[in-house]
Amino acid sequence: MCTGGPGAAVLLTLWGAAYGAVPACSLTWFLAAAPHAPEAAGVLFTSSFQATLSIGALTGGLVVDRSSPATVMVLGGVALLAAATVWGYGHRVRPEPAAGSEPGARP
Repeated sequence: MCTGGPGAAVLLTLWGAAYGAVPACSLTWFLAAAPHAPEAAGVLFTSSFQATLSIGALTGGLVVDRSSPATVMVLGGVALLAAATVWGYGHRVRPEPAAGSEPGARP
């Protein structure tokens, strides 16, 4: 299924659907991490977004040069599954609160 036109079309559709939420979610996470500096969070978001696009384009281009476009789609699907696994696992694991960080605790 993942070799040829139909497999590539399925993976491309899945990638496009998942990618639609990335900018909004990422910016929300950056702003939540630095509520006191929204401008800096926006700059960091833009820089990291451009860097990841550049790295992805370079990696995809290298793979296409050495194999085929279908291989890029298969590797993209594998990366998507790996990211979904990490994301799903991350939602089940919560860090322990640091000592003294409970609400109402004094330093």
